Amino acid sequence: MSDEKSKPTSVLQHIESALYVINQLCIGFVTIWVSWTCLRQDLSGIRLHAWLVTFGFVFLMAEGMMCFYDGSWLTVRYSRKYKTAFHVVLQILGGGMGVAGCLIQLIRDDWSISVTLHARLGFAAFVLCLISLLSGLVAFLARCLSRTISPLVNKTFHVVLSFAAFVIAMMAQFYGYTQTGIFRGQGQDFVVLMQVVTMVLMVLTSIGAIKSLYQKIGSLAS
Repeated sequence: MSDEKSKPTSVLQHIESALYVINQLCIGFVTIWVSWTCLRQDLSGIRLHAWLVTFGFVFLMAEGMMCFYDGSWLTVRYSRKYKTAFHVVLQILGGGMGVAGCLIQLIRDDWSISVTLHARLGFAAFVLCLISLLSGLVAFLARCLSRTISPLVNKTFHVVLSFAAFVIAMMAQFYGYTQTGIFRGQGQDFVVLMQVVTMVLMVLTSIGAIKSLYQKIGSLAS
């Protein structure tokens, strides 16, 4: 009986590990391609914006979200204390770069939001990321503030905000491939491939956040 019970767990672990590797390949592919496209020319204006938001949201923020993922072979050996430290550092760096990239574009547009879906989603991600970083700081200090704010409630709020900010940022990235001029010379088929890869990494990165959110909502309901 014990062998039968251990098999599903083992299979699930292998699946999670495989999905983690696929996700890392997707993240690396998008980050390297966008970085190469932007860095091979003058890194200013729209190219600086694209590089900052891609490196911040797609690479650093996604890696920070996956620190607690069960299939992460990069952090599986570390205790939760170290995973939390990695998560905080990556989220601050990623969120900071993403926010900086959005600010640069807002300044270039004289603080006006374009009518494109990419611009509107990007601004929404910008606002949510700022709030998420603030809620993350509160969650990190939750023990000190436990008399004022329930740590579980605040962490749940932080997970919801971070998840929403990441998904919206990935949707903005998706539309950015076609609604910004710097990627048009890459060929339509390749741009479609990048959109598909971006959606795949968004879904795979969200698995850990959804599991964490489900557990926290269950704890709140009990």
